[in-house]
Amino acid sequence: MDKITHLPRLAHIKNFPPNPIQMFKSILERVKAPHIFPMNLATLDNEFGVLNRTVIYRGLLDDSWICFVTERNSRKYQNLKENPKLGLTILFHPDARKVETKEILPETWQIRLLNAEAVELNDDQLKVLWQQEPLLAKIRSHICSCGKPNSTEELESRFEEQLAIMDREKREPEQTKSYTAFKIIPKYWDFYMSEPDAIADRVQYKQLESGEWQAYHVDA
Repeated sequence: MDKITHLPRLAHIKNFPPNPIQMFKSILERVKAPHIFPMNLATLDNEFGVLNRTVIYRGLLDDSWICFVTERNSRKYQNLKENPKLGLTILFHPDARKVETKEILPETWQIRLLNAEAVELNDDQLKVLWQQEPLLAKIRSHICSCGKPNSTEELESRFEEQLAIMDREKREPEQTKSYTAFKIIPKYWDFYMSEPDAIADRVQYKQLESGEWQAYHVDA
């Protein structure tokens, strides 16, 4: 048998902080994440069973909880009001600088929130998020009812009506009653890191009854 070359190695997450929020922030900085990015959200649905979709990260509420925006006429809202349990996955795969070797190596980070629960934000928090919305999102909240069948002509009519109101009143659309957002409260954070030609490493955080976090390595 010829000598095996290009042997794999072990990826290793080093010097991880004691708190998962600190870990999350360090990864955002490491991968140079934008202010908003896609996340995969899975809920339980009476018709489809497990139902997943993409939502947009809207920041850390109170520097602690990942939050996302939705509409009260959406299926995900109905799912979460019937059962607030959910699963969330975030994937990053840019190049990141290896602190130990100063080399540029492509890294993949998968972040999962496990045994998590969604909690709807209060009116004051929603008002802040609404003010941050781009104009198209505000108009959409007025003219679209998520998942409801329509015709192109009907949607165009509602769109033109909103434009006319904006032009007449010289202001952007007011916050709708359907606009809402949730924060996600997990019992576990799971951080998976892989590199080329390397067996991946995982670090998991478990929340104890005291509220403190226990951090440990997990086989990938």
